[in-house]
Amino acid sequence: MSPEASAPRRIADKAQDVITKVLPGDAEGRRSLPIRSEPQDIQARWDEPELRAAILEGIPVRDASIEIGGEDLDWGRTVTLHVELTGPVAGMATQALAGKAVRRLKALCETGEIPNTDFNPSARADSGERSS
Repeated sequence: MSPEASAPRRIADKAQDVITKVLPGDAEGRRSLPIRSEPQDIQARWDEPELRAAILEGIPVRDASIEIGGEDLDWGRTVTLHVELTGPVAGMATQALAGKAVRRLKALCETGEIPNTDFNPSARADSGERSS
């Protein structure tokens, strides 16, 4: 096949990739991570309304639940987060949002806080300031 003949095929393949990413995907997703914490501590943090709101902040969730599995060697307990979004989102975004939420839960259970960039100055001099 000549390069001129393969160009339309490449364009069609690229268009299909873009369409696949933009078309609505699932409205339900799930992600799992091992969390080093006792099951009752994980459940207690999830059941606390303010903490759950912080974990799910910015995610358009209709419903969310967790499933706490058995201990996974030295990694902790496998926790699976199920999310049902308010509507379908593009491509694999549902899985990405579920992953974001379960990572926040993991951080909360293991460190006691959810990481964020609040109060994180950039430490750069203002463009109008003179260096001393």
